[in-house]
Amino acid sequence: MEHPEHSGAVRTYLDSLYADNLRYVACRATDRESFLQWQEEARPVLQHMLGLESIGASLGDHTIQVQLGAAQDMGDYTLQPGVITTEPRFGLPFWYLQPKGDGPFPLAVLPHGHDKYGMDTYIGKASDEDHRKKIEAEDRDVAVQAVKRGFAAIAPAARGTSTTAIPDINKRHGGRDCRSQFMHALLAGRTATGERVWDVMRLIDWAQDVPEIDTTSTILVMGNSGGGVITCYAAAVDPRITIAVPSCSFCTLVGTSGLIHHCDCNAVPGILRFGEIWDVTGLIAPRHLCIVNGKRDTLFPVPEVDRAVKGIARLYEVAGVPDHVEHHYGPAGHRFYSDLMWPFVEKVR
Repeated sequence: MEHPEHSGAVRTYLDSLYADNLRYVACRATDRESFLQWQEEARPVLQHMLGLESIGASLGDHTIQVQLGAAQDMGDYTLQPGVITTEPRFGLPFWYLQPKGDGPFPLAVLPHGHDKYGMDTYIGKASDEDHRKKIEAEDRDVAVQAVKRGFAAIAPAARGTSTTAIPDINKRHGGRDCRSQFMHALLAGRTATGERVWDVMRLIDWAQDVPEIDTTSTILVMGNSGGGVITCYAAAVDPRITIAVPSCSFCTLVGTSGLIHHCDCNAVPGILRFGEIWDVTGLIAPRHLCIVNGKRDTLFPVPEVDRAVKGIARLYEVAGVPDHVEHHYGPAGHRFYSDLMWPFVEKVR
């Protein structure tokens, strides 16, 4: 598959702009001891860059609360709508799925990406026949898959998409609500990615107080596309997460071609002064990481995916746990691959 490239003066400029020696927080460790020291110093830097400190400072005396709606009997599990007030004057909708039987159950938090149907897709709630076929063909009902494997599953809205966006009502941001959310976040000293990570972390806080959920053993975070980006950053900054499974999202932040492959709303200002994607996800080690990509995913070139995978494999090797990270290609495009993700989860949980 052909991908465009910058050339000439543009390419020369970009090469100098993103030079490796300008990645000031990148992991240069060569042994486990220095790697762990790097993590201790780098994680607070990434938290700051995401804007998590800014979000936390804005809480004041706000108390985070959750309201759950009536439970629906789905056969072997129950389904409840919920809203969590992760910030003052902001409520994040989510679906909560709990297996029947005796708990407590391990936790799965499953953030979605750019999907106009949002969290409904992850519970298999189709808006029409075409949506139903897409969910079925591309394994997108991932919260149902999780609960049927014994997880208490939370499928939250991803802030800035679907019903939780700040709409681009004057089309100033190309008609993309996610970009509108990103710009408003920047003006407030935060990032859209940081807001989404913050929401995942607050859902984990809530789950820790739910008697039916066991957060002391396994906390899985898994998402496709933009949900995979949330997965990477959330697991990087929150050590409570024990398994991270980013699907169709793991790729270099900037390719050797000079091209950016992720959506604008996933950008973290200055991130290439921190490091590349393998430096971000290096903060997950020694916890378990399963990376899944589609061989025919038009968003992420295979050579750039391979370069990113090589980078994270090296860091897990330095950390002394090379078997804690895996990468798999599915044969198709931008979707979930249940047959590649769940065997890894079942093996390490």
